[in-house]
Amino acid sequence: MYGILTKTIIIFSFLFCNSSYAQKKEIDIKTNQQKSILSDTLRVGYTYWWPQSGPFIGHCGDKYALVFLGTVQHIDKPIKDDDMLYIPQEGSIKIDEVLTFRSLKKKTYDKQNFFISNCFYKQDIKQGDRVLVFCYEYEDNYSIPGGKSILKIKDSNDPVVQSIKRYITSGQNPLELKKHIALWKSYGLETDVKRVIACKEVMD
Repeated sequence: MYGILTKTIIIFSFLFCNSSYAQKKEIDIKTNQQKSILSDTLRVGYTYWWPQSGPFIGHCGDKYALVFLGTVQHIDKPIKDDDMLYIPQEGSIKIDEVLTFRSLKKKTYDKQNFFISNCFYKQDIKQGDRVLVFCYEYEDNYSIPGGKSILKIKDSNDPVVQSIKRYITSGQNPLELKKHIALWKSYGLETDVKRVIACKEVMD
């Protein structure tokens, strides 16, 4: 009788330990997956109060901190609250190709595959859309002013992508845009392009 009881206790303890180990292993796997996702994601703040947005902000064209081509993964429902100064709407974009980036004091692009921000309110994009994204520097960190800083494109060979690539390669020389004004007019950016070109011409 004593032997049977001892065997039962041993079997029960063995099963309990195996169960605990399996649960711990499952928790560790989930934790590691979450850490992996977080380390693979670049979260960028939304400078919603900036008066300008898009690829040509500032009088002469502010320097980019990060520009990339991506694919929209998801967009959450907007959070509407009368006490808020703006309506946040979070979304994520898979980073397909980085056109340029600068390492900043508080953060740097380190080959992350996903971009997350809450600047998606009233953006005319949906899951699966290809986009061209422009981020700037604010207080030693990446920021995005929303609005026209996320532009829908057809693919990586879209004419505006080629225009921006030439602009970036030239060190953001606005004179490279003189032949492409019509391209940017379709995005409502004709005035912005003409402004940065005029600024460059005056400075030269």
